[in-house]
Amino acid sequence: MVDLLPSALSLSERLEKQQTANRGELEKIRMKVEGCEKCSILFSKEGRLKVLRTPKEGSEEDTDEEKEALKNQLREMELELAQTKLQLVEAECKIQDLEHHLGLALNEVQAAKKTWFNRTLTSIKTVTGAQGKESV
Repeated sequence: MVDLLPSALSLSERLEKQQTANRGELEKIRMKVEGCEKCSILFSKEGRLKVLRTPKEGSEEDTDEEKEALKNQLREMELELAQTKLQLVEAECKIQDLEHHLGLALNEVQAAKKTWFNRTLTSIKTVTGAQGKESV
């Protein structure tokens, strides 16, 4: 069980590095979107999609199709958000599980150290006691 300690730390470190890398990638994408004239008008500073309202010369049918397309886009974004939230919850559960395993491993290491120390101390006392009796 002591082998879990390096593994748990390694997984935690890998998770943190991956999260940092993902944040960096998102920041790069955000900067590129802000730098693009066409893209920057589609997104707010917070990264949310802006709804652009442009007067169209067309039939009501075009407006209905546009509304339907926007509804579909909204559904897709809601699904993506739900999946992202699920991934977040899964990652938090994984972190909690790793922290639990780390705690168990640390307790086991402490117990092993204590046991080793007690055996060593008892052994020294036994040897010292036996030598003390021989010299008397």
